[in-house]
Amino acid sequence: MITFKEPVDVSFQQIEDYKNEFILNNETIHGAAKLTELSTNEWVKFVENTKYKETVTPGFVTAHTFFAVNDTDKIVGVINARDELNDYLLNFGGHVGYSVRKSERRKGYAKKMLNYVSEFLFSLGSNKILVTCDKNNIASKCTIESCGGILENEVIDQNRTTLRYWIYKK
Repeated sequence: MITFKEPVDVSFQQIEDYKNEFILNNETIHGAAKLTELSTNEWVKFVENTKYKETVTPGFVTAHTFFAVNDTDKIVGVINARDELNDYLLNFGGHVGYSVRKSERRKGYAKKMLNYVSEFLFSLGSNKILVTCDKNNIASKCTIESCGGILENEVIDQNRTTLRYWIYKK
């Protein structure tokens, strides 16, 4: 079982442990913008500020970040729900960004996270949400499709191809 918590509701140590697993595996943490660039304290403040139009960092859109936490209080994943799209997000990032730590993959967490955030965004008034992934990311592609994602198109940009999916409110 997992629960969803905002960054202010987990300890800095939990966040550090999560971040360090990605660093040790030389992986990018999707859905946690600036987590590897800022101190944990600064990042939690950044995420809190991102929730409001008055305090969001220029160049970013308002968004809510949630950690997926298992029953042993370990952060297994992070997911970011963006309230709106700018040009970059419309083509490449979508309304949602997420990651599951390597040691916790293939346990169904990504699907639970995407379903949770889809319902969250729908509760804010969205009728459809855009979710994207790299064409080579088979796990994410399967997760999006299992959550009802309908492929609209592929966007090719230099060395990557991004798949763009829409999930519609039921």
